[in-house]
Amino acid sequence: MKVLVTGAGGYIGSHVCKLLKQQGNSVIGVDRNTPKHEYFDQFDERCYSLIDTWMLETVDAVVHIGATSLVGPSVTNPVKYYKNNISNSINLLERCVAANLTKFVFASSAACYGEPDEDVCVENSWHQPCNPYGWSKRMLEIMLNDFAIAYNLNSVSLRFFNVAGATEDLGPAPDGTHIISRAMERTMAGKKFTLFGKNFDTPDGTCVRDYVHVEDVAQGLINSIELLETTNGAHVFNLGGKKGYSNLEIINSINRVTPLTVDLEYGDPRPGDPSTLIADTSAANTILGWEPKHNLDSIISSQYKWYNK
Repeated sequence: MKVLVTGAGGYIGSHVCKLLKQQGNSVIGVDRNTPKHEYFDQFDERCYSLIDTWMLETVDAVVHIGATSLVGPSVTNPVKYYKNNISNSINLLERCVAANLTKFVFASSAACYGEPDEDVCVENSWHQPCNPYGWSKRMLEIMLNDFAIAYNLNSVSLRFFNVAGATEDLGPAPDGTHIISRAMERTMAGKKFTLFGKNFDTPDGTCVRDYVHVEDVAQGLINSIELLETTNGAHVFNLGGKKGYSNLEIINSINRVTPLTVDLEYGDPRPGDPSTLIADTSAANTILGWEPKHNLDSIISSQYKWYNK
């Protein structure tokens, strides 16, 4: 199988390229930034919206991971997010249609859920994003449904929850945004780490969130290509760790499985933070045949090894 991967130089994209190559596939990597790996047969250093139709005619599937992806900046500069995540993606989709491509896998986000009423996020429940980044992901999911009906461009959109962890030679960039990265980075720098809130309605009083290893996410993207070999339409699945972990459980795991000891302090809870937010992954488990292989300790151990390098 020959696969074109956008965002091939990024955290998730690099792991997808690596896993595709390890499983014997041919990979065309696309990214505006030069990747720090060589898990591809061909690389195109430009915006994915500029990919030529003739190149798309040579591939079996597209895995679209390239995006502008921080929530906070999307609020202060939404035009950047809508231009890259929507306008540029439309250009890519038009070229896919012109190339008669029928398999498209999209890296969506749990940001599509916004602030859900329920603790467990289910794909078909009512929900609405609460920032431009989340809207840009949800808009493309809607467009992919229309493209499947009108142009036979079948797709899978995967809503990632908190992606973490590393492999031997690939890992996250500095200044991570979730608690695992922030707690490790501050501890390794000899600084205190603040947990926001300790009186939530959870077993230990701290927020519960869903974490999934980047290698498991990469496998989910590949399973999605395989699903489209036999299934038409536009599909949406959650990818999460199958259970939630409290913030305090994460700190305890860091202290237990690494040489680090987090210098912990508590701060006031942040406005709008729900007590629990986890993924219902039953659809991905049954339809995609996907199960995460890594638990919390495995995620944290692998990420510490990466940082320690």
